[in-house]
Amino acid sequence: MYDCSYQTGRRPEYKSRAERQIGEFLDSRRIPYIYEKPTAVVDAGKIKMWYPDYSLQCGPLIEYFGITGDRHYMDSARHKLRVYQENQYDVIPLYPADMIPQWPNNLLSRIESLLERRLQDIRR
Repeated sequence: MYDCSYQTGRRPEYKSRAERQIGEFLDSRRIPYIYEKPTAVVDAGKIKMWYPDYSLQCGPLIEYFGITGDRHYMDSARHKLRVYQENQYDVIPLYPADMIPQWPNNLLSRIESLLERRLQDIRR
């Protein structure tokens, strides 16, 4: 399922409470996104379709890695982030430890920093 709730007013069916909180925050700031937008990546020489948690209209992806203490899951998360980087996608990873009281401001700062960096690259 993919849906830009900011544009349609419909809510995606989030897979976790934290994903819902992130979506609601993006909605509250009127940051357009698509939840689980099909995204093509090349992984080990093969084209695969992945579904990042949030694809922001302004470009970056947000992935929430919500399982802690599972080595296989974290290895998979590191692999996913490496593949995104190799495919030149900007990704903002979030983990349970990031969901502290000031997480919305931290996320906004990370989005702003990434976009500012892109703008500086364009200006060069």
